[in-house]
Amino acid sequence: MTWLLGAAALVMIICSAFLAAGEAAVFALGKSSLRTLTEEGFRGAEALAGLRAIPSRLRASVLFLTGVLNLSALTLLILAGVSSNGVTGGIIAAVLGVPVILLVGQLFPKAAAERRPLKLALSAAPPLEVANRVVGVVVGPLGKIFNGDGDEDGSTHEERVVRDIAELGKQEGVVGEDEHLLVERAFRLDELTAWEVMTPRVDIFSLKDSLTVAEVVDEMRAVPYSRVPVYGEGIDDMTGILHVREALEAHIAGRVTVRLSQLSREPLFVPGSLSLTRLLRQFQVRRIHMGIVADEFGGTDGLVTLEDVLEELVGEIEDETDITEEPLIRISKSEIIALGSVDVREINHAFNVALPRLEHRSLNGLILEELGYVPKANEKIERYGVTIEILEASETQVLKARLGKPPSATEGEPS
Repeated sequence: MTWLLGAAALVMIICSAFLAAGEAAVFALGKSSLRTLTEEGFRGAEALAGLRAIPSRLRASVLFLTGVLNLSALTLLILAGVSSNGVTGGIIAAVLGVPVILLVGQLFPKAAAERRPLKLALSAAPPLEVANRVVGVVVGPLGKIFNGDGDEDGSTHEERVVRDIAELGKQEGVVGEDEHLLVERAFRLDELTAWEVMTPRVDIFSLKDSLTVAEVVDEMRAVPYSRVPVYGEGIDDMTGILHVREALEAHIAGRVTVRLSQLSREPLFVPGSLSLTRLLRQFQVRRIHMGIVADEFGGTDGLVTLEDVLEELVGEIEDETDITEEPLIRISKSEIIALGSVDVREINHAFNVALPRLEHRSLNGLILEELGYVPKANEKIERYGVTIEILEASETQVLKARLGKPPSATEGEPS
């Protein structure tokens, strides 16, 4: 009976050691090694990739199984000790069994696996996958405790660690306010999309691609941009991106009859839902600074640039060509003047109103969507409890407007 109990305990310790070693080997492999194994079709690579995709659940499953095995093994060793030498034998078995189980069932296997993880990871992945499925239902809640995939806010374990370090550094005075803000903005890049930072289509400055250099050279000299999109039949038919410098160089070289379509470069089209981190990566890979945001019908929704992305990271970037006119000017508690390009969110925040922000982003876009045409100067409309008076307008967009609220809407607001 004693030998039978001891043999059963030994089997459980070996199983625990295998699980611990397998888990260590699975996470010891680098991403490049895992990718190579999967691409080359090694046996067990597919199961290995699946386990790496759910690290928190795998860790919880292994912890549960090794815990059950180790406790069962210790119980059997104590029973074997009691069976052979009574209570004294049970105490001796418990005292000696705990370090033996920790060393043989946990520490030694993990250390060995981390030194040579490749073969062990491939061989252990299939049984680990099966074990994970079997106990997955039981350890599901436990997996949240060891959650390394993401949190409720969508952040990964690594992101939370960096954020905690930045917050601690700020509290200790090691990390300044600007550095801490930079870290927070860096993580927000993945939450923001191209649609949220783009220049709306109504505010895009563009040129027809059939025009020649001679026809646009005077306009090019006054353009405050280094790149200009060009279109074919209309703004929904963007055909390229023109570098202003190249157009001016062509004029200097005497190539005044060259059409803009011949000088422009192939445009990059991106969906509005593309995250800024992926957009930034596309800019880097293709070595370009501008992209066209396409809508669901293949038309043009807006324009996004590298500067738009960087401004979300470091704040507003202004150069000598930027217009410094104040976008919002408060006249009184019930009245403000806003540029047509101002984001509706800014107006809602500054003026304490609730203008909708659906397909449009700017005040100009809101007005055009509500009216269906470009209003003239001095025209007034009332929407969502706000009176909007057009102060300046071009043929294609509203440039400036005065917004007012009835006196009753301002009662109770802070001065």
